[in-house]
Amino acid sequence: MLSRLRLLALLSLCAVTLAAQPGRWQLRQLAVLDQFWVPECALPVPGTDRVFVSNVAAAKGEYWTDDGEGFISVLAGGKMQRLRWLQSKPGAVLDGPKGLCLFRGKLYFTDNTRLLRCNPEDGSGLEVVADGFGKANDLATDGDAVWLSDGLQSKIWRIAEDGAKREIPAPQGVNGITFAKGRMYAVSWDLHEVYEVYPIGGKDPRPFRLADHFTNLDGIEVLTDGTFIVSDFMGNKVCAITPDGKTVYTLVELESPADIGIDRQTMTLYVPQFFADKVVLFRLFR
Repeated sequence: MLSRLRLLALLSLCAVTLAAQPGRWQLRQLAVLDQFWVPECALPVPGTDRVFVSNVAAAKGEYWTDDGEGFISVLAGGKMQRLRWLQSKPGAVLDGPKGLCLFRGKLYFTDNTRLLRCNPEDGSGLEVVADGFGKANDLATDGDAVWLSDGLQSKIWRIAEDGAKREIPAPQGVNGITFAKGRMYAVSWDLHEVYEVYPIGGKDPRPFRLADHFTNLDGIEVLTDGTFIVSDFMGNKVCAITPDGKTVYTLVELESPADIGIDRQTMTLYVPQFFADKVVLFRLFR
């Protein structure tokens, strides 16, 4: 049995070791917003306080049904500005909006088997850019095109402004995708893994070998310092991965975190809670 003095010394050593871990990110909750109906993705608009939130708006198990019920909300200043900013109407049907991105002055979003776009100011000019996908999920842009993940077909597509498509190798069950410093990353729902993928093609995705840490990954973002932020939907947590891709730590535990978004000016993290019909706002800090 350890003496009391030796035990205290060991505890002090552990405390020093923990305190010495360099610059881990933390979260402070700012607000919890409700009224949503199966929120899937949050997209902060750079240089503004606006945030788009996609709403699948479906009953349990019907998240990929073409039902004409989907809509997109707009937040401003951390509060609901307009719940149904864009919704279905005759000739412009929304079924289950999910991934969102801004590209060349247009708001793009996935909608079950389609990729749509509209004017981000007033929602006008809604049109189909491309279709024929299995389950069109997340979106990202590298500034030259829009990239779309298809979880059913396990494909990633590069989609030009005119709708032309090109496929690159993707992990099975690909979900969230993002770009950072000229590189592209993805997470897999089925394989619980984080990958670097290669936009020019010709190479298989490179796994981080972190699958043991996760259950079903949904969203991914990369901070300026190279830290990865991922949402583990069925693991009910949002995690950080160190820039070297080797260490995982939990930032917060909460129900069904879906496709996260970050306002990089204010370091506000937006976390849609798919099953809870809420979006939680956190401040990222160290």
